[in-house]
Amino acid sequence: MTGAELFTRCLAAGGIDTVYALPGEETSALMDALGASGIDVVLCRHEQAAAFMASAHGRLTGRPAACLSTLGPGATNLVTGVADAMLDRVPMLAITGQGGRDRIGRDSHQMLDLSRLFEPVTKRSRTVMAADRIPGAVAEALHVATTPRPGAVHLSLPEDVAAGPSSGTPLPSLPPAPATAHPDSIAAIARHLAEARRPFALIGAGVLRDDAVDALRGLLDETGIPAATSFMAKGAIAAEAPCHLGAFGLPATDHVDRAIASADLLLTIGLDPVEYPLTKLTEAGRIPVLSLAETSLPRDAGWHLLAEVTGALAPGLSRLKSALEAQRWSLWPEAVEAREAVRADRAAARQAMSDPAPPPETLVAALNDRADETDLLLSGVGTHKLALARDFSARSPGQIVIGNGLAGMGFALPGAIAAARLFPDRPVTAICGDGDAMMNVQDMETATRLDLGLTLIVWVDGGYGLIEDKQQDDTGSRPDLSFHPMDWSALARAFGWEHVSCETAEQMGEAFSASRHSGRRRIVTVPVTYRGKLA
Repeated sequence: MTGAELFTRCLAAGGIDTVYALPGEETSALMDALGASGIDVVLCRHEQAAAFMASAHGRLTGRPAACLSTLGPGATNLVTGVADAMLDRVPMLAITGQGGRDRIGRDSHQMLDLSRLFEPVTKRSRTVMAADRIPGAVAEALHVATTPRPGAVHLSLPEDVAAGPSSGTPLPSLPPAPATAHPDSIAAIARHLAEARRPFALIGAGVLRDDAVDALRGLLDETGIPAATSFMAKGAIAAEAPCHLGAFGLPATDHVDRAIASADLLLTIGLDPVEYPLTKLTEAGRIPVLSLAETSLPRDAGWHLLAEVTGALAPGLSRLKSALEAQRWSLWPEAVEAREAVRADRAAARQAMSDPAPPPETLVAALNDRADETDLLLSGVGTHKLALARDFSARSPGQIVIGNGLAGMGFALPGAIAAARLFPDRPVTAICGDGDAMMNVQDMETATRLDLGLTLIVWVDGGYGLIEDKQQDDTGSRPDLSFHPMDWSALARAFGWEHVSCETAEQMGEAFSASRHSGRRRIVTVPVTYRGKLA
């Protein structure tokens, strides 16, 4: 067999069932082998979109998918989506074609050092220089991608290695062995908590990744410790839980921030520094921190770390609940005020349902009123993301996907394509600003070709509003970062989609409801008025 055939067999043996690909001349042998392998190959229209699809696939399944590009510009286009998976701690295998080995290290057409290109944005990056190294390279790459903290890995396959002969055998795929927290570490965390009067729990995406939601909720229900989630961990706490104070992470000071600042101890659970600067949460290190995480976290992250527990989160949380011996805390005044203020804001948002060009919180309220636990939402990046993170009430863990490690624009539409393909019976909706929506618009064709049902809701403000706000805050002058008005109906028709134009939140909510189980591809547009609350 060829090196490409061996490589493909190793992918299958390692559990890779999908490759999101934009091929080139240097990947011909690999594409031919993939076509005969039984692995699903999803042809994409841009490499960045392919990487974002693989990233969404890994988030939603917990298993790595692969993305594939050719060398040169194909590889450089792939980098943003690979970095997105890396910083959001998503398992992924990025594969790039490469010129023949005799061209590596020499000035040659489209040749770059791809191992070095991907090294800063992956857990591991290497070029496979001989066919007999393929089994070990693939097995090690997938092992590294899935061990805590998971992330992206990269393999480059020179075209002569792919096309040449091979007689190797795939290595078995072994799941990472879960680490177990040491009892002394649990005891130390429990001791510090018992001494605190106002402990506050900050929940990160590791709780979803480690399937520790039930254990987390058990701990919070038993102890009453107030808690808030990062953007990426929405749904980890039941929306109606008395201890739930919402989400932290807005640039502007919010109700939850004042409650966090009044705490005398922070308990971070599954929280990674890439999700939000710990310096801000800890008041520049003033508030001490206890950490429960999959792996030990950096000491220079801007916190005063008193103790940490590392290992699988679910058993660690269960043991911590037992160690606390039914100790319980009541919400202190600042925590109660924050919870009630969030509830009051959400109630007030519903008063503008019929207003033209409504505020973002009202658009979120319309989604809250009509979504149920079957819905799967994917957010783009921009001011709309802040509104969704703050006010959307997730009904199940991971119901809304909000990337916040790299926070790369252009994720939501490709992510929704991957989600609709994975879960054809669930309503899938991407929510974007008009800036984000246009980043990977070309892959609307991919959704049409695959005959996927999904909805793209676009909040239209006609510019890069979040950046305008930021520059005005920093410099005192407001730049003009506006766009030429879009003909969304023409865009939808060009790709075989439908377009629904709305003027109010009520109309957007109705269009969302009508689209959820239609099996069609729809763009729903609605104007939005941002008033600076979120920035």
